Amino acid sequence: MAAPAVVVKRACKYYGRQNRSDYKPVLQHLDMTVEKGIIYGLLGASGCGKTTLLSCIVGRRKLDSGEVWVLGGKPGEKGSGVPGPRVGYMPQDIALVGEFTVRDAVYYFGRIYSMKQQKLKERFDFLSNLLDLSDGSRLIKSLSGGQQRRVSLAAALVHDPELLILDEPTVGLDPVLRERIWDYLAGLARGGTTVIITTHYIDETKQAHKIGLLRDGQLLDEDSPDEILRRYDCDTLENAFLKMAMRQHENSHRRRSTLTSSPDVIPESSIVNDNRYPSREDFSVVTSSTDVLTTKEKEYAKKMSRGRYKAVFIKSIQQFSRHPGGLIFSVLFPIIQVVAFFLAVGHDPRDLHLAVVNDEAAYSPMGANICSYGNVTIVKQREDEICEQYMSSCWFLEEMEKQKLYPTIYNSTTEAKVAVTKRSVYGALYFPRNFSDALTIRVQDGDVDDDVVDDSTISVWIDLSDYQISQFVKMKLLKAYETFARRSMKACEKNEDLVTIPVKFEEPIYGSMETEMVAFMAPGIMVTIVYFLAAIITSTLMITDRLEGVWERSAVAGVRPREMLHVHILLQSFVILLQTVEMMLVAFVGYRLPIRGSLWTCGALLFLQGLGGMCYGFLLSVLCSSYTLSFYIATGSFYPMILLCGIMWPIEGMPEVLRIVSYGLPFTLPAISLRDLMEKGSPITHPSIYIGFIISVAWIIGALILCFLRLKYRKT
Repeated sequence: MAAPAVVVKRACKYYGRQNRSDYKPVLQHLDMTVEKGIIYGLLGASGCGKTTLLSCIVGRRKLDSGEVWVLGGKPGEKGSGVPGPRVGYMPQDIALVGEFTVRDAVYYFGRIYSMKQQKLKERFDFLSNLLDLSDGSRLIKSLSGGQQRRVSLAAALVHDPELLILDEPTVGLDPVLRERIWDYLAGLARGGTTVIITTHYIDETKQAHKIGLLRDGQLLDEDSPDEILRRYDCDTLENAFLKMAMRQHENSHRRRSTLTSSPDVIPESSIVNDNRYPSREDFSVVTSSTDVLTTKEKEYAKKMSRGRYKAVFIKSIQQFSRHPGGLIFSVLFPIIQVVAFFLAVGHDPRDLHLAVVNDEAAYSPMGANICSYGNVTIVKQREDEICEQYMSSCWFLEEMEKQKLYPTIYNSTTEAKVAVTKRSVYGALYFPRNFSDALTIRVQDGDVDDDVVDDSTISVWIDLSDYQISQFVKMKLLKAYETFARRSMKACEKNEDLVTIPVKFEEPIYGSMETEMVAFMAPGIMVTIVYFLAAIITSTLMITDRLEGVWERSAVAGVRPREMLHVHILLQSFVILLQTVEMMLVAFVGYRLPIRGSLWTCGALLFLQGLGGMCYGFLLSVLCSSYTLSFYIATGSFYPMILLCGIMWPIEGMPEVLRIVSYGLPFTLPAISLRDLMEKGSPITHPSIYIGFIISVAWIIGALILCFLRLKYRKT
């Protein structure tokens, strides 16, 4: 007796866990036999287990108990061809890339099976005529549901498989086209192809050689349509199926009334057993392994692998290139982010106005605006070597303006303070009436009365609620005083350092005297941009393919996870390299950031951070079931990392425990390494540099390990 194409023996599949009262059986001790060269019609309502059964047959799910043999071997065994080229699979969902054209969708699966270009073109033309496919250049996402299903069917038929599994292929199709498809399937069966087809249309199954009714995870019966009608003494299949369902219902009710054993026990009377193939020894089984393949078989395996790589590579390129938003996000967004950072962050505040109440000028003959008439400050050397100054407050105001602090004259300190409260100005200054005279006495004598000290002191009121602006104003006022004091001492021909703060900042060891905050923040910003862009792009692409069913369908066609992963890593690495070059050009060429170390080392560190982000994206894609959850986790992890990595605030200002956590994050030490490369020119052999590389590699390895563990222990 010829071996059947598909045999399912005592198959059980559960949602939930066995040995728990709340488990849900999907398949219950199911027996099913599909002979070669027939059309097997599998009927059943939604949720009865049809799709789960087909997934087990093509090797994408595992049974909790029981066995499945397909084309003489177990699905998933090496050399079985299932999943792989021996089976053509059309899932219930469309499972096609929306950015594909009609031609791309069919060609993609043809390339997976290493079909020649000419043969592929011939098959596409044939299937286009058979299924009335739309114009080959139309995008899948622009087609109607029925048109998409026809393309999906064409993708399953393109390579003439030995076993064809079609999950409701005729839903929503024109009756004439439906009849044409059945005629074509009948012709395939006559040629030796085995077809398993699920459908909601009972009338369609009359054209099948064998039919089976699946209800509540049980196959109630299977045989030819005529034999089913004879066995149940009915004129129509609808009545026969009704009798089967009623019998199952009665048996189930009787079992609940009389049995107290576990709920997975099913009365034998409700299950049809086919004893023609009771064990594996009754038919030929393929047990080939790559370890014992002949040279010819190994060459064929390599050819198929090259075809799969080519198909996935072309798919990824087409999918990415036809998504304008993705292109803009990947290519232009790094430039936009870096430029926005350099334009908006880290520069000195501008247009800062301070209220000035200058009683020294107000009581002068020319009034409060005397300082605006030019250089009115007078320096006079007396015979007793005392240097007298007149209107030296004007010099202080001039030095303020050089520091980008602009005075606005007010008549009283009360008005000036009110202006500060109204945010009209950022602070208020008061010069006493005898400021110049008192300052001369203070410098000359040193030991003076308190009223002289008060008259020679500039009073300042600042709005400290704005921390950054207030600190900037303080710093600029101190610099203005330093230059004012030097100017005054020089005019009196005295040592310029005499009245300055007795602390002298020499030439810095690293950096420059006029460095801006942007130079400090830029390394961390560049690291975070390349990391999170890679993470978001990777997780989005992965989740898209998974939710659309493209990965699942590709896996049934024989594409292996590592092949998909290799192609994605290759393409994403190119994108990361492009983003790295873009950011370095903007930072080092466009904005002249200092780079005293090796450009190659700098680029390598940024590229490695991008790879780390890609691996983090892999982890998000295997942990998250939707875009929303992925974005929540990505965003929720982004801000804590930014806040703790030392970009926004020094790590030295954090509690000890939080500082330890900060050093373990993927950004902190790499950002320090990049800063030392740029500012100090440290070589890669320096601990501050290579520790950044070590942390980056550690996060990559850790993310990949978590991905592997999640995939390994995910419930099938």
